[in-house]
Amino acid sequence: MIAFIKGTVAAIEGDALVVEAGGIGYDIAVPAARLTPFPAIGDDILLHTHLQVREDAWSLFGFGDREQLRVFRLLLSVSGVGAKTALAIIDHLGVPQIAAAVAAQNVAAFTAVSGVGARTAQRLLVDLKDKFAALATIAGAEDELLAATAGENAELLAALRQLGYTATEANSFALRAQANLGADAETGVLLREALRIAMKS
Repeated sequence: MIAFIKGTVAAIEGDALVVEAGGIGYDIAVPAARLTPFPAIGDDILLHTHLQVREDAWSLFGFGDREQLRVFRLLLSVSGVGAKTALAIIDHLGVPQIAAAVAAQNVAAFTAVSGVGARTAQRLLVDLKDKFAALATIAGAEDELLAATAGENAELLAALRQLGYTATEANSFALRAQANLGADAETGVLLREALRIAMKS
């Protein structure tokens, strides 16, 4: 199993990146809309990867964070959902929106993704409901831990998480915002600073 690949973007081919690492070029399919900012040729990059092995091909799928990878694998666990469909769902919706759609049992959110019909959408909602509930519990515990390291500003972390940032990203941006403005600054002011930092990252 290849857990991650760290290297340099050698080429961009549609929604796939060729990443050179150790003299080898890895062709990695990515959710292009979820790589922010999208890398340019020559950029250094780290992708958390899933290797799919089939008789006719070995395929690598890469993600900017482990949360996306974890949700990708959950999607693959649903009968009838292949790797390309799972990647399209993450690319179109993003992790927070997928979790929200599952929680609300929103069929339309999934059928808006190309290649996902009503029957598959229903299966996704049924199969993922309990699994996403467990993930939410884990994420909540992680947020509580991170809030303690970020000056206990749980409101700021929650706002960043709702905007789609991972717990690790939210904590990093919150800490840097507090370092710039002071931990006693208002949450709204800190949030604007954190988003400014995120846009430059």
